[in-house]
Amino acid sequence: MVKLAIVDDDSRLLESLRSHLENFDEIESVITSNSGLRFADQLSMMNAQQLPEVIIMDVSMGTVDEGIKATSIIKKQFPFIHIIMFTISDNDDLIFDAFKAGAMGYLLKNETPASILKAILDVKNGDAQMSPGVARKAINYLTKPAAPVEQSAEKLSPRELETINLVAKGYTYNQIAERLHISPATVKKHMTNIFSKLQVSNKVQAILKTEGFRSA
Repeated sequence: MVKLAIVDDDSRLLESLRSHLENFDEIESVITSNSGLRFADQLSMMNAQQLPEVIIMDVSMGTVDEGIKATSIIKKQFPFIHIIMFTISDNDDLIFDAFKAGAMGYLLKNETPASILKAILDVKNGDAQMSPGVARKAINYLTKPAAPVEQSAEKLSPRELETINLVAKGYTYNQIAERLHISPATVKKHMTNIFSKLQVSNKVQAILKTEGFRSA
């Protein structure tokens, strides 16, 4: 069960998405807001039981990047909350900024409720999610700086490289644990170490930073 928040200034879309998603058994509760920055302030006044586990955050609200600014604020205060950016645009710069801010997903608004639910569940389990059309743009944009990438990837141990290689191929933490004959907790520990060594905040950034060091 997932405690969900949806933040979007399009009231019609907001209510439509809420009504669809709260009908899924996997969704425990849904809270809504029409302002990213205001919602970031509201979170600081909630108790632990009220906090959402996943937020669907519109990219552009009062300003073109309000959702990204709100994401950065929220992730600094609540790093355990997973955020999926939600937008009609696949602008390369905004994709880059969203992942830099700590987003774990980037979905276009034409996704079906079932696809959005899958992204919510995957992100809660630590998997980054993007609409197919966004994924290639993100990779093309984020792989431009190459020199520092190789230096940082050299810090990883063989086991850490093996782990991120499987992540890049789409394996879940549980599948990686079975394949490597270790516990899911150990996989998560490897990923924590990878994030720290590469100085990244999510799987997409880690995958891109190890390009060239991973096996095909």
